[in-house]
Amino acid sequence: MSVFESLDETTDEALNKGESFIRNTEAYYELKLFQMLTTSMALLIKFTLVGSFTLIAFILLAVALSTRIGEAYNSAAIGHLVTSLIFIGLAIFSYLIRRWIENSIIKVLSRKMFK
Repeated sequence: MSVFESLDETTDEALNKGESFIRNTEAYYELKLFQMLTTSMALLIKFTLVGSFTLIAFILLAVALSTRIGEAYNSAAIGHLVTSLIFIGLAIFSYLIRRWIENSIIKVLSRKMFK
C-alpha cells in the first residue's frame, strides 16, 4: 500500500505544480498584454497630440511663407504657387523614403514591445 500512497502523493503534487504553473503563466500573459496595450495607447495619444500641434504649426508657417513670397513678388498667386510646390516636393520626398520610415517605426516598436 505504501507504493500506491507514494504514487498518489506524487501525482497530487505534480497536479498542484501544474495548476500553479498554469495560473502563473496566465497572470504573466495578462500583465504582458496590459503592458503592450498601455504602451500602444500612450504612443497613439502622444502621436496624436504632437501631430495635431505640428499640423497647426505647419499650416501657420505655410500661410506666413505664402504671404512673404507673395509680397516679395508682388503677387499673392505666385506666393501660394511656390508654397504649394514646396509642399509637393516634401510629399514626393516622403513617398520616396516611405520604406525607410516604415522600417524605422517597426524597429523602434519591436524593441519596445519585445524587451
